[in-house]
Parts: sequence; structure tokens; C-alpha cells
Amino acid sequence: MTNIVHLAPHQDAHNLAAARLFRDRWENRVTALANCIEHLVVDHDMTEEKAELVAIQAYADLESTNQVARIDTDASTSHVVVLRTEGGRPVMFTVTDLMHILEQARQDDRAVVVDRDRRRPVVLEY
Repeated sequence: MTNIVHLAPHQDAHNLAAARLFRDRWENRVTALANCIEHLVVDHDMTEEKAELVAIQAYADLESTNQVARIDTDASTSHVVVLRTEGGRPVMFTVTDLMHILEQARQDDRAVVVDRDRRRPVVLEY
């Protein structure tokens, strides 16, 4: 029997990712995401696929701090993303719209893969 009490709360994957991303907050998206994904895979035994999604979601949460605009998840579907701008004005992005944005970013060399060996995830640099 032990009298040791663990005071540190259990951290979920999102908090682990956010903490790592906060350390790399001055880096570009690619470097910050690559470091976060590696941290989750190596230090927390996550699959790469799960680590990618957790890192992407945590990055988006941190980036959206103090933003007026937001993605309306209730109005969005698998075929349309609804962005709410100032005053709640809806802006529609269909899959076709997003593919055009991605293609333009590729042409401008702003679409960058985080893991060149696996060719994923792709992020847009500004």
C-alpha cells in the first residue's frame, strides 16, 4: 500500500497537443504540426493518423483564439463548410470551393506537406 497521491490531472490528447503547439507557437505551421505529431506518436504512443487529427484540431483551436469568425459546425455538412463572419454572416465553402483554394495554394507553393515521406497532412502557409 502506498500513500502517494498523484496531483497532476490526467491530460487528454487535445491538451497534450495544445501544450506542445504552444511551445512551438513562433514556428510556422509545418514545423509546429510536425513537432506536435511526433511528440504525440513517440511520447504518448498514439497512431500517426490519430496524432495528425488531434494536432490539426488543437492547432485550429489555438489559432482561432480572439477570432470573431468561426466555423458553424451545426450548419456544416460533409459537403459544405459554413463560416460565420462578423455579425454571424454565413459564408459557404463547398468541396469544390475548397479544392479550388487548395489548387491555388499548390500553384503558389503555399500547400505544404508536414511529413514528406507520407505526403500528409497538407497545410496552407501564408
